[in-house]
Amino acid sequence: MTPTIEKARSTDVSKRFGFYYDEAMTHPIAIERNGAARVVMLPASEFERLSRLDHLALSPQELSDEAIHAIRTATPSAGSVQNDQYVD
Repeated sequence: MTPTIEKARSTDVSKRFGFYYDEAMTHPIAIERNGAARVVMLPASEFERLSRLDHLALSPQELSDEAIHAIRTATPSAGSVQNDQYVD
């Protein structure tokens, strides 16, 4: 389940920047322009935390041959097979 994010129109944010600044310190706020979310306000500490996670994800080209072999030969656990019914 994807968490919902509070949204605010850019015109409202420009008129009440202090309010939205304070709100963004407690939860992310998507700023909309022309009806579409364009940017997100969040605390700098949260942005820095998320930036540190960038290096944790690998592209397939970065995987070792051993890791690729492990993925290809992996078998699901009994519990995950039972949960397949919820995915379909």
